[in-house]
Amino acid sequence: MVSALLCGLLLAQATPELRPPDYVKIADRIVASVRATKGERVLIPRDPGYFDELIPLLEARFKKAGAAPTLTDWSPKGQPRSGEPIAQLLETTDIFLWLPFRTTVREVKPAETIAIARWTDQGGTRRQVHFHWDQGSVLPDGLPTTHPAGMDQLLVKALDANLLTMSARQQRAAKVLASGQVRVTTPAGTDIRFEIRDRPFNRQDGVATAARMTSAKVRVDREVELPAGVLRVAPVEETANGVIVVPESRFGTKLVKGLRLEFKDGKVTSMIARDGLAAVQIALQEAGDAALRFREFGLGFNPLLKPLPGSPVLPYFAYGSGMVRMSLGDNEELGGSIRGNGFRRWFFFADATVEAGTKRLVLNGALLP
Repeated sequence: MVSALLCGLLLAQATPELRPPDYVKIADRIVASVRATKGERVLIPRDPGYFDELIPLLEARFKKAGAAPTLTDWSPKGQPRSGEPIAQLLETTDIFLWLPFRTTVREVKPAETIAIARWTDQGGTRRQVHFHWDQGSVLPDGLPTTHPAGMDQLLVKALDANLLTMSARQQRAAKVLASGQVRVTTPAGTDIRFEIRDRPFNRQDGVATAARMTSAKVRVDREVELPAGVLRVAPVEETANGVIVVPESRFGTKLVKGLRLEFKDGKVTSMIARDGLAAVQIALQEAGDAALRFREFGLGFNPLLKPLPGSPVLPYFAYGSGMVRMSLGDNEELGGSIRGNGFRRWFFFADATVEAGTKRLVLNGALLP
């Protein structure tokens, strides 16, 4: 029998040429989210030959608002960057746009990643808008897969989610999650508990204004995703106890089946798998201690980010309504205490049940009213 993950990869790779998305609508949504003001400086790294139609639309809209857009290119894959370094351009930047780029053609250099994080952490009105698009097409094991045909149209539609309604639901859920011990279970055997206490929540509700940045508490509050939808938090690490079961996951070139991670006081104390355990052990041990630590809990709220019919690919980092995300690794960006050079490994659960205190938030993947 061919696994669901492999089926997803084969289906995605066999898809026809993608139809162009509605670039005008995309530009309007990005500009509306940012609400750039007169004199603000916008840095737009691009991948020439990809999403080219979007660039002039953004430039025109930002200029109309009185902002000053500057274009630069991401580095060629495996080659030194030419031209003015992003780190230098950031010195005169207020808004940074993460537009889509082809990972086989362009890349973000480690030094650029560090520079962007440092720039963001300076605070003030500095903010990023993340519009990763095809890079957000993932499988339940948290790793990216080929962006399937039809996904662009789905993501354009997801930009229409009612942000006020979604934000209100996120705020209510945050209060419930902070009210007592959280328990996450799945039919496959996941059963883990943890506490949020006073850890800050990150609400991805599509608002990237300068005014919103005045209430930013952690780095990801300044990294606004479009499409919007996830509520994120780093639980108090030592309170995480129980088991996470991942039916299928990719580690290197190996498809691991029946991965079971047991946690005690926030650390992985046991790893079991029906097949491929060695690949898991090698990958996590090479990544260091942070790879064995419970990192994050996320819950999706966007009702329009539903997977395409018949496809296992989860759209835009699985921010869809009722989707649960748990992860291992560095959680500095969320205000947590784990440090590990930015390592993180996500796992997504479409059929989870989430309870907090005396209330149930999600039942078998369905977000409850």
